[in-house]
Amino acid sequence: MRINITLDKEQKISQATLDALEAELYRNLQPIYPKTAIRIRKGSANGVELSGLKLDEDKKRVMEIMQQVWEDDSWLH
Repeated sequence: MRINITLDKEQKISQATLDALEAELYRNLQPIYPKTAIRIRKGSANGVELSGLKLDEDKKRVMEIMQQVWEDDSWLH
């Protein structure tokens, strides 16, 4: 599975925060989806692209995990 996350560069998110987010996503997703590749970059708008998942329920599950990680900001500290 491949996850491409684009965050609006106008949000001024630090590289340390992006690195922490990537590490936390790997920590939560790799036990379930071992062949996960995550790429986080800055762009002109926010967006998430998932590829390599065939079932809609898998896509929904990954999106839910990503939402939980984003909302639980304990990984920022």
